[in-house]
Amino acid sequence: MQSIRKYRSIQTLRALAALGVVAFHTNGNVLVYGWLPELFARVSRYGEIGVDVFFVISGFVMAMVTHGEPVGWASARTFMAARLARVVPLYWLLTALFIALLLVVPGAFGNAHFIAWHAITSFLFFPSLNWAHITAPVLGVGWTLNYEMWFYIVFMLAMCATRYRLLLVSALLLLSCSLRWLLDGSVALDFYTNPIVLEFVFGCCVGWLYASGRTVPVRVAGLLLVAVAVAGKVFAPTLTDTNRFLVFGLPALAVVVAGLALEDRVRWSALLERIGDASYSLYLTHVFSVPIAAKVLQVLDRRHRLPGDLACLLVVLVATAVGLACYRWVERPLIRFCRPSRRTRVRKDLLRAPGVDG
Repeated sequence: MQSIRKYRSIQTLRALAALGVVAFHTNGNVLVYGWLPELFARVSRYGEIGVDVFFVISGFVMAMVTHGEPVGWASARTFMAARLARVVPLYWLLTALFIALLLVVPGAFGNAHFIAWHAITSFLFFPSLNWAHITAPVLGVGWTLNYEMWFYIVFMLAMCATRYRLLLVSALLLLSCSLRWLLDGSVALDFYTNPIVLEFVFGCCVGWLYASGRTVPVRVAGLLLVAVAVAGKVFAPTLTDTNRFLVFGLPALAVVVAGLALEDRVRWSALLERIGDASYSLYLTHVFSVPIAAKVLQVLDRRHRLPGDLACLLVVLVATAVGLACYRWVERPLIRFCRPSRRTRVRKDLLRAPGVDG
């Protein structure tokens, strides 16, 4: 795999995407414990779009790092080995930790309880119903990684088949999405035919453009942002699984394109870049840190004297600190231990897992 430049805009967007998801979940947890955030609630409700930004970034990165790679199993195997080494270790570790906590202190997570088949499918990145009959793995936010893994598999197959891999990836994902209207299926079929996977294609198109030596002018990026914003105001559809790739996916695409267009025109925040580096750890660990931080805060502020917005900010700060610590003391050592040999190593600056590739 080729070595590519590190885009500071992409790292910053990773940080903002991860923080958006954390804020989205923080608002719900803080409400449960009795605070009533106001401004934070109005802003954080858009944090869910961070997932869509991650998906667009993932497509961009995969197109960039594989550009010019020869067709065949060797390149595809190298690609997949790098992805597995990057994504699997921390996710498996935290999934195992969650399962252990379920078994040792079953009441710590409400009605959550251990289901053997659900645990197995979680480790295998295969969609299944959890204890609440929701399609999500043991570590709830891991549903995005199931889509990431599906994208990697499709991308790997395309690398084996043709040098026009972007066209084949797009065709295969479009075909899978079309089955949503043709077949009444199982949990897995409903999951894999979700059009949200087209957000990877959005990112791949931008990645192909940049890998080919072209860029998006600032003026064009600005027009795209305005067009998407106006369309959102005019049509304002109710968000569904079927239209999310348009309602959230197109704004995510516009934001990524704008960031890349401003790459050399903006002084990017070093702190946000550091959080971007740790975005995978932050994304996964906030499942633990947000509810724990909210619970501790409730114990310290039983009368809820703290404003709800401040309570939310404190929880986000704690979650961010935990994510940074996990990246330094857990994720990076795991990467060094599990990464492929020097012959097959992919440049790690961009090839990160939302988190993943966020």
